[in-house]
Amino acid sequence: MFKQILVPVDLTDGHGRALDIAAALAGQDRGQITVLHVIELIAGLSHEEGKEFYDRLEKKARQHVAGLGARLAAHKVACRTEVAFGNRAVEILRYAQQNGTDLIVLTSHRIDLQQGAAGLGTLSHKVGILSPCPVLLVK
Repeated sequence: MFKQILVPVDLTDGHGRALDIAAALAGQDRGQITVLHVIELIAGLSHEEGKEFYDRLEKKARQHVAGLGARLAAHKVACRTEVAFGNRAVEILRYAQQNGTDLIVLTSHRIDLQQGAAGLGTLSHKVGILSPCPVLLVK
């Protein structure tokens, strides 16, 4: 059912459940998982102007997603890792659309019903609303 699964990640260690769920889903149909990290560009600091800074961030991001890829290899599922630059929501959605993603598995936070509007505008909310494919939010 899901052949191309996208798992967007940040540089924290909070994506274990999302990766495990994506691996289980991919394993059912011999699907492939792409672990994507998007480096947010700082307004007013172009990629060229901040080359050393962005290069350091890219190196750290590539190491991190490689480690997550190794975790997925233990599940025996096909995996690739990607690092992109730009607005996180826009790049995640662009990647999903351009690469035939069937499902996005995304870590999200729990919403406090007492502060319902506080969750609006988060990355998971934007991706969930605008995605061209189904989105599974893992809390």
